[in-house]
Amino acid sequence: MKKIQYILIVLLAGCVSCNDLELIPESALTGSNFPLTENDAIAAINGVYVPNSDFSSSSSYFAELPADATQCGENVTAGSNAAIGAFQHDPQSGGIATVWSTLFTGVTAAGSAIDRISAADITPSLKARLIGEAKFLRALYYFYLVQLFGEVPIVLHADEGTGATRAPIDDVYAQIVRDLTDASAPGVLPESYAGTDKGRATNGAAYALLAKVNLVWAQVSPENNANQRLTAAVEAANSVRGYELEEEFIENWSTSRRNGKENIFSAHHAESQQSAGDGGNHLAHCSFATSFSQETPHLVISNISFYDKFDDRDQRKRGSYAKTLYNPQADTTGGNPYFEFQYPRFRKYIDTANILTTNLTRSIDRTILRYADVLLIKAEALNELNQSPTAEAYEAVNKIRRRAFRHPLNAPSVDDVPAGLSYEQFRETVREERFKEFVYEQQRWFDLVRWRILVKTVKPVVNQKMVKIVDADNKPILDANGKEQFKLEETTEKAAISLKHYRFPIPQSQRNINPDGLWQNWGWDGAEDAKTGAKPYAGFE
Repeated sequence: MKKIQYILIVLLAGCVSCNDLELIPESALTGSNFPLTENDAIAAINGVYVPNSDFSSSSSYFAELPADATQCGENVTAGSNAAIGAFQHDPQSGGIATVWSTLFTGVTAAGSAIDRISAADITPSLKARLIGEAKFLRALYYFYLVQLFGEVPIVLHADEGTGATRAPIDDVYAQIVRDLTDASAPGVLPESYAGTDKGRATNGAAYALLAKVNLVWAQVSPENNANQRLTAAVEAANSVRGYELEEEFIENWSTSRRNGKENIFSAHHAESQQSAGDGGNHLAHCSFATSFSQETPHLVISNISFYDKFDDRDQRKRGSYAKTLYNPQADTTGGNPYFEFQYPRFRKYIDTANILTTNLTRSIDRTILRYADVLLIKAEALNELNQSPTAEAYEAVNKIRRRAFRHPLNAPSVDDVPAGLSYEQFRETVREERFKEFVYEQQRWFDLVRWRILVKTVKPVVNQKMVKIVDADNKPILDANGKEQFKLEETTEKAAISLKHYRFPIPQSQRNINPDGLWQNWGWDGAEDAKTGAKPYAGFE
């Protein structure tokens, strides 16, 4: 890694607005002149949020495509992020280098801001809040990095990047926990914000992420005080207050209800945010790139069996997948305004209020933490801690199910999880609920990795996609009504997955600069893990 040192102004220059977070360019915030005022310090922290939004478009390719339930609906091009879904990526892949750079830009910007603001002469309460925001964001970026790449350098100050060595996973998690513990301390981050400050990291966001980190740490490193981590996960989940489930599941992605009562933390997007003026969140574009056509878009459900897993009464089915959508353009031409897709689309990031331009205006926020996640984290941690489900664990899952089936959240219902489940049965129930709750929310690959079932879950999947029927000259063959025809095509490209795909490779461009500090992950380029000399995936499936 070439000297991880970025002048913070690089993040600020050209940034104008990040939804509710106003990113104010401050060209003078460099060297000893930084920060001059409280507004300077606020502008610096606004800049630390930028990589979070920049990561949105990559997140689906890295956390969805290499999992079981998502595929690339178009032809896979070598070297593109689409290759990740066919497990054709390698250390030279540009998208992997981009993600590494984006997340470490966030890490370094956060560390620089913490150092500068700590020495600034500003109001103590504001100083504490801004440092808390930076520590929350640094923890979030490192949480992504350690899950994607394993051991990564710990860089807390701007001058520490040169020749930095990958730190042990436990050390990285310990640093994440330290940052989140500081951020969640009393009096640091507020419980909520008003006006243009909505969307900043809150006390609830710090606790929610702390709960998730402790649960994941306990599972990826069970020999390191796992019960202590699980207990901490439950305690942190119980400390998340002031949030509740939306009655209508799909309201979590309504552009008219940003920062709703279930939302804890998101990556914010606005059309003015990027130079292209499109909002920058390609989750919307990728799930609806082909608009009202049978041709599958960039990212689509990998097999209809995942759609069929849902009970038709479960509102998450229609909230997660679009089988039929209203086409206002067809309505004006006298056609059937309800377009039925032969193959469902991911629904959450389709802006139905502006459906004719939803694949072009990419300003829907990317959900990162919502209250449903906290409830399922708590249920899972309690079951793992006690090796059997507790009444509290049942209640947490049942609140999720009652919302799904439209029952009162606090009253037992016929759709509750049945009583008397064993540890293993309840574990599988939680896993199934996580799948149904978080379709296309960039959680699935991370879940399969921490559960150590990635390969056995993904390998058997047969991809299905709709492809255009063409003639020998590659021209579409039309039906009697003059419409293009499509056929269902099946591929087994996910069978190429292997144990090395529990991690992404370290980008070769970074290793060329620092080959000793950034050794390659096991299995990539034929490399054994240089630090252990052994296959690191014993017990992984």
